[in-house]
Amino acid sequence: MLDLGGARVAKRGRFRIEHFELDVICVNLMRAQSPHVQAEAAHVPFRDSVFDAVVCSELLEHVPDPPRVLSEIFRVLRPGGTVLICVPFMCRIHADPVDYGRYTDLYWRETLERIGFQDVQIEEQGLFWSVLADMLRDLIYFRTSSGWMQRGWIIRLAGIALGICRRKAVEWDTQPGRRWVSAPSGFTTGFGIRAKKA
Repeated sequence: MLDLGGARVAKRGRFRIEHFELDVICVNLMRAQSPHVQAEAAHVPFRDSVFDAVVCSELLEHVPDPPRVLSEIFRVLRPGGTVLICVPFMCRIHADPVDYGRYTDLYWRETLERIGFQDVQIEEQGLFWSVLADMLRDLIYFRTSSGWMQRGWIIRLAGIALGICRRKAVEWDTQPGRRWVSAPSGFTTGFGIRAKKA
């Protein structure tokens, strides 16, 4: 399995690919992430059709030409191989080292199919309440990073409140039938994508 843009150190989030019994090769442009192979995502140094699966998580917004990277993924996947992608949509711009864009589910579907992927499945990862919770988190984070709000107890209290807010947002997003929490459609924090190489 290829973890494209993956990190072996300083990981974000809770998912740890190394907890699974998989032979994983991590490729990243940044040496600080301690990749097995340091390379650009658009030019990975592997033969054609060598990987059973590719994970591409939170990377494509940081490259200037996402279709080029997806074509490279297609090239290194074996026939029948699967790519798993997650990309943000409604979230703040964040350099890592740069941030180029956000794209809709329609863009991802058409791009993947044009490259040759099949059985493209796209799932929204967070809806209106998660978008709102993320915006509040960012507002509070930037407010507590300067001035009198830098006090430890304020930061701890804000962290607890944000944790509760985030859990409630996820609960409300996953129970759309409850009228008092219904919200406008068309909002998502990002997409989870799965596609296969024929």
